[in-house]
Amino acid sequence: MMKRLLRILVRWPTERALLFACVLGLIALAIMAAGVLLATPLPVVASMSVAQGIGVLACLLFGLSVAAEVAQRNPER
Repeated sequence: MMKRLLRILVRWPTERALLFACVLGLIALAIMAAGVLLATPLPVVASMSVAQGIGVLACLLFGLSVAAEVAQRNPER
């Protein structure tokens, strides 16, 4: 199971995933800022919930990219 995961991580497109994670993070930040600027309860709650989901996806992409970079530098493990 672990070797299979390492094979997948070695082929992971780290640069593209990092770029996508950064863009998703900026989108999440813009959504949160828009919710705060609207300053009514429903848009604030909705924007924070949506932005949190997008931010979690960005964080997962970043984490996978870090793991892929480590797997590419240490292929024997």
